[in-house]
This record gives sequence, C-alpha cells and structure tokens, in this order.
Amino acid sequence: MPLKRHPHSIRFSQEEWDTVTRAAQANVMAPGEYVRETAVRAAAETWDLSEVHLTPELIALISKTFRGVHLLAYLKREELAVAGKQNRFKRAAAAAKTALDQAMSKSDST
Repeated sequence: MPLKRHPHSIRFSQEEWDTVTRAAQANVMAPGEYVRETAVRAAAETWDLSEVHLTPELIALISKTFRGVHLLAYLKREELAVAGKQNRFKRAAAAAKTALDQAMSKSDST
C-alpha cells in the first residue's frame, strides 16, 4: 500500500528555489520530490537511522500511533485548561521532552 502524503508549506527565496530546482533537475527529479527526499535523508542521518529500513506497514503504524498520542495529549491539555490546571500539562510535557532527550543521548552513546 503506498504511503499517504500530506501537503506542507515551506518558504524559499527565489534564489534558494532556483538552486533546489537545478539540483532536482541534475538528479532527474521534481523539485518537491527532491526537497522531500533530501530532508528525509538529512533527518535519518541526524537520528542515525541511515541503516534502518522501515516497512510501509511499520511506517503506517508509527504514524497512527503518533496521531493517537497527539490527539490524546491535545484532549488532556484542553481538559486541564478548563480545570485551570494548564501548568500541570506544561510540566508533564517538559518531563516528556527531558525523557526523550535522555533516551536519545543514551542511544547515541551505545
């Protein structure tokens, strides 16, 4: 099953877009495809995922899980805001970010 893609907006100066277009043409690609593949490759290198080969099914599962967690977090944030406890959510979000950063730094050192 092909991946479902969603449009996103990125602003480029004319000079930047001309450079992207030339690079895409040199690689026999459309500029949008070139930007997407280059960005994904850079992100994979940043997270050291260059050797990871995700199947379309696993990518779909990760995407669904992310959307579900995002929805639940949004609903909880709204619930806490109505109850006047928005600081509780902010503390939980900060703790989650710290935990993620620590987990990623541990995986970098292994």
